Amino acid sequence: MLASAALLIPLSMLLLGCLNLLDHLPGIKSLWSSKIFPSIRQDAVSNECTHNYTIELLSVDPLIIYINNFLRDEEIEHLISANATEFTHSSVLDKQHNAIVDTSVRSSTSSYFALSDPVASCLSKRMTELLGNVQHTDIEPIQIVKYEGSEQFRLHVDWVRTPLSTAGNKTRSQREYNRSASIFAYLESNCTGGETYFPEVTGVSPSADGTKFSRTDGNKGLVIKPKRGNAVFWTNLHVNGSGDERVAHAGLPVRSGRKIGINIWSLYFYDTPMMGGY
Repeated sequence: MLASAALLIPLSMLLLGCLNLLDHLPGIKSLWSSKIFPSIRQDAVSNECTHNYTIELLSVDPLIIYINNFLRDEEIEHLISANATEFTHSSVLDKQHNAIVDTSVRSSTSSYFALSDPVASCLSKRMTELLGNVQHTDIEPIQIVKYEGSEQFRLHVDWVRTPLSTAGNKTRSQREYNRSASIFAYLESNCTGGETYFPEVTGVSPSADGTKFSRTDGNKGLVIKPKRGNAVFWTNLHVNGSGDERVAHAGLPVRSGRKIGINIWSLYFYDTPMMGGY
């Protein structure tokens, strides 16, 4: 009996040590104690923020990159289920930067992820890793968007013509900013139509993978086809911070089925250099 009790003492100390370690690692503690990943295997949870993707250059100037396997299946399942009932009409910004609904321009529905969502947080890190030495001070809350029944987003740019400002945000000093780069990633691609179309970008090679991207019949314009798990990245601004008109793009109408994707936008603050300014 005494020998058994003696063995229990160090074992109990070891367990207490593990619990104390979790108290000093709140990210791990909250991840394990919550039920945010009810459908994901434990091994997937413990490695949820690994980055394993490959890239293909589609355009050098402007810079447009195709990303293979940007999203894992477990991440996709979480992103779709987390916002299953939260979709509302997508908005656009007017000239005064007010968010308005204009279905003649953008007819999709959308929702946003909380900054505390672990998958959204991981994807923000994934984008900053891709940006490398380009300023990546901040990422907007990630938006999930759904297109079905001929819904579309007509030709537009992601940057704004007059800078946005953090004025009015009590937790930040006043700074002007714009959207420096965009990622659109496909969660669900069981549809016809719904391509992301850049009319001003020189088309890729005729031998390009037609299941992922192609050029138009007139050999001008880049067409990105919805493909689950993959994504397209592009820069919105020139190095001097001005907007690049060439990256105007459209989400073409979904003719049948449904397309679900996410928008990830990184921010460029004008008071810091674009390269190395983070």
